[in-house]
This record gives sequence, C-alpha cells and structure tokens, in this order.
Amino acid sequence: MSTTTLALMNRRPHGTLRGERLPAARRGADDDGVPEARRASWVLPAVPSSTSRARDLVRATLRDWTGRSEGEVPEVAEVAELLVSELVANALLHGRGEPVLTLTLRDGVLRCEVEDEDRVPLRARDRSPDDAEGGRGLLIVDSLSRAWGVRPTSRGKAVWFELETRP
Repeated sequence: MSTTTLALMNRRPHGTLRGERLPAARRGADDDGVPEARRASWVLPAVPSSTSRARDLVRATLRDWTGRSEGEVPEVAEVAELLVSELVANALLHGRGEPVLTLTLRDGVLRCEVEDEDRVPLRARDRSPDDAEGGRGLLIVDSLSRAWGVRPTSRGKAVWFELETRP
C-alpha cells in the first residue's frame, strides 16, 4: 500500500514567508500505509504573519485536493482555516520554536496538526463569563471539530483536530 504525499513546493499562495520551508519527510508511526491518504506539511517561521500564511496554505491545499476553484471552497475548508489559525496563533504565543503545520486527509477525515517545541500541555479554559477576552481558542476548536487533542512529540507537542469532510 502506498501513501500519497502532496507537498505544494511550486504552488504557494502570496509567495513564501521568509524562513518557511518544508520539513523532512517523516516515516514510521505517522505513515501508517493507509491508501489514498494525502498529507502536506510546512515549517512556518515564528513570526505573527505565519497565522495568515497557515490559513492560505489550508485553503490552497484543500482546493487542490478537492479540485475546486477559488470561489468553490467547501465549508469544511473555512472551518479548518479558522481552527488552524487558532492553533498556529497559540503555538506562536505560548509555544517555542517554529511551528510545523501538517494536514492529512484520509477516509473522509481531515486532520490538522500544529507542532511546536514546548512540552507544556495545553487545556481549554472553563467557560466562565469572568474570564478575560483571550484564551477561548481551544473552546472554539472543541466546539467546531469532531475531535481534538494534544500529543507529545520528539521535539515538543502537537495540538491536533479532526473534521469530517463528507456529509
């Protein structure tokens, strides 16, 4: 069985950010040999503009994977853009190092993951009305995704979520 890996080296919306690069190909535990899986991954520079860059990458990748034009982006892409934006912003604000964004599509499930070099686990805040305005990003992820979580990695941690792509 083979896994199709898509890397958008030649198709980058709005050019590349300084310092952006594709990570080394990963094999082993992350590559489970599921046929028809699609995967794309980028190392983003640790700068605020990486949040909007991540949204652009999600939109372009899902448009490419679904064969849709710019104006036909499915609703799942809009939700994925929002949630990836939250995870990248969290990695930049609370994490360390350059975030790695990975998208995987298989069996009608889109999994988005943002890895950073901080080993401190994350958790969603309580829904208290007395909380400050910030800190609700993971509540949004929890509300809009089918599942989400945090897993340790060799370089820190990865925060992930999944969305159904089929009705």
